[in-house]
Amino acid sequence: MNILFLSQIVPYPPHGGVLQRGFNIIREISKYNDVHLLAFFHPDTLNKPELIDESRRVLGELCSTVEYFPLWPKKSALHKYFAFTAGILYPYPFSAMAHRSFSYAKRIDELVSHLSIDVIHYDTIGLAPYRTQHPEIPSVLTHHNIESNLMARRADAEKTLFSRFYVALQAKRLRRYEISQSPLFDNNVVMSQTDEAELRQMVSQVYIRVVPNGVDIDYFQPKLGGQEPSLIYTGGMNMFANKDAVTYLLEDIWPIIKAAVPDVKFYAIGQDPPRELLELSRNDPAIKVMGYVDDIRPYVARAAVYVVPLRVGGGTRLKVLDALAQGKAIVSTSVGCEGIEVTDGKNILIEDTIDGFANKTIELLKDESRRRRLGSEARVLAEERYAWGKIGKEMQRTYEEVVKRKKS
Repeated sequence: MNILFLSQIVPYPPHGGVLQRGFNIIREISKYNDVHLLAFFHPDTLNKPELIDESRRVLGELCSTVEYFPLWPKKSALHKYFAFTAGILYPYPFSAMAHRSFSYAKRIDELVSHLSIDVIHYDTIGLAPYRTQHPEIPSVLTHHNIESNLMARRADAEKTLFSRFYVALQAKRLRRYEISQSPLFDNNVVMSQTDEAELRQMVSQVYIRVVPNGVDIDYFQPKLGGQEPSLIYTGGMNMFANKDAVTYLLEDIWPIIKAAVPDVKFYAIGQDPPRELLELSRNDPAIKVMGYVDDIRPYVARAAVYVVPLRVGGGTRLKVLDALAQGKAIVSTSVGCEGIEVTDGKNILIEDTIDGFANKTIELLKDESRRRRLGSEARVLAEERYAWGKIGKEMQRTYEEVVKRKKS
């Protein structure tokens, strides 16, 4: 089949979240199809000419077409200011406005006219407006999260009155948009049964398929030995959920853990660490803010416990899947492992209270045999349920189903 893959971001390098899923889905479906990728370019992600060239080369090995388009709110500080100001008056979600592009729309038409496109894959709800150009072509919409839920949780966590107002406004618009747009697609791909249930509650007449996130079980493997009494969290700090999680851990949970295990260390890995986090690390040498690293595996392998103190989120957490594959002992909030088929006490520990999270982390820091048992079961789960090869086949079946249904 010819698949036109519309992406909100260049899915390379595949470091975390949407990037990791996008790259691996493309890698897997390209085994069975000709993939034509049109992606919006984020200068803060691809910030070096050599990295842009590398992304074109790697994606070009997988796709028949690879083309990038500017995301207009990120062209300059003035564009960004205008976009956020306009977001107050624009009646649809900010993401739909941010992804408006005449050149992008034109290129979709050109590819459809020159190629026999079998399926158009829309990789986020913000790209839904482009469906109106070719509603006759089978369509698949990915919901990496139920975005309105994610935005509503974020609104509750914002600290200023204006921020809460702005984000809550976007959450309401997203909810209306998800309700109106989702039924128009031939299938809606969600990351978990939790998200499926939520979407069905919002829209009764809608086609949905659960195709969860996955993990490269060959790249991420257990590495025993050499652990130190330390905790680790990975995730880009330019994402609100990750920044909030680390802040929550250090302000509320870390003092309890450190009092019980004085020699404990905490590693925060992820691009764009905020000023507050850097300040905390200067005042406490046990807090190691690493920023972006090319390879997180050695850091994760060395840590005794992988912590996921997320309070905001949706979908499934690729960071958790990576940690499962590496056979790590994990302590997570229920939000942090939401959508992943984990079992509390078997392959993960789940705790939502401050004292509970701290105490379970302390227990693992002091009990190596229990860490090993949890880690072993975590690896089994990653292999049996979340290997990308299996996920890719599920995605392929989704495409085939929508083509068959559209024809009938």
